[in-house]
Amino acid sequence: MKRFFAIIESPVTRTFLLGLVVLSFQTTLFNTLRPFGVVLQMMLLFACVSGVVAGSETGAVAGFMFGLMYDMVLTAPLGLSAVVFGFAGYMDGGVNAFVHEARWWMKIVAVVLSTGVAVLLYPAASLVVGVDGLLGSRVVTVALACCGFNALLAIPAVRIAKWALVKPVRQAIWAE
Repeated sequence: MKRFFAIIESPVTRTFLLGLVVLSFQTTLFNTLRPFGVVLQMMLLFACVSGVVAGSETGAVAGFMFGLMYDMVLTAPLGLSAVVFGFAGYMDGGVNAFVHEARWWMKIVAVVLSTGVAVLLYPAASLVVGVDGLLGSRVVTVALACCGFNALLAIPAVRIAKWALVKPVRQAIWAE
């Protein structure tokens, strides 16, 4: 029974479950709400904040997991979003390399920068694998809309990602 609870409480399980919830919001609510005709990227937001919360390596793995989950519902080549989101999570983990505990505004700036890079990198990466037609002048509008949206929701998403990725420290209570 202890092993079962250890699996349930592990950060990998919580991140996977968080990914399923975010994916359901991404494919339903945020697929129909399109400000400026742009589908807002919740999965990319959580890939980015996972790097801010847990560092570069964990951010890359969580971003890859979120991207792979998103690729399962897209018609794009499998693994394209996973690679781009993993890179965004890794890039956001760099904020922890400069300071011990990043301030709230530094987290927002890091999420906005990595979101912009990831949104601009996705069409370029799609050209490499043979998908044509994504790289155009509209990609700047998409990048700006996604950056603004992710800036607004960065701090609440950081708190949610902390729950999923950071393993709580348990202290034993001794009864005498």
